[in-house]
Amino acid sequence: MNNDKLDALIKRIASEHSIVLTKDDPILMMHTLNEVLLEQNEKAHAELLHKYEAILQESFNQWQTVASKKANALISAQQNNISKSNDQPIDQSMQLISEKVKIAINHEIRDLTRISRQAAIMNLLAAVLVLISVVIVSLMLL
Repeated sequence: MNNDKLDALIKRIASEHSIVLTKDDPILMMHTLNEVLLEQNEKAHAELLHKYEAILQESFNQWQTVASKKANALISAQQNNISKSNDQPIDQSMQLISEKVKIAINHEIRDLTRISRQAAIMNLLAAVLVLISVVIVSLMLL
């Protein structure tokens, strides 16, 4: 914490609470400690968010590749089946392709949802750890 911010904080406390603090007061140490913890928490959350975005992007790219390959394979198989047996209506073939693609998409969505839940749990645990550390530090100073 730079001196200008510290001086401003001391002045604010003095004006609002009629208490004069010195720069070596333990209360200011707690304020600085809280700022450090908040900065660390912010960095940790930013890192988790970045990792989560990377995982989502990678999963989406994999899903897109797999879905495209499956769709192409299904279309090729259906085209072969149609050419072999002309009595099967095209609508049924397209419906089968659509159902297969929906199944593949639903599977990938379930995987993405699981990853999202894991990231949310990690964020929650990080926040709880920060809260516990603040409470412990506060209790130690009392």
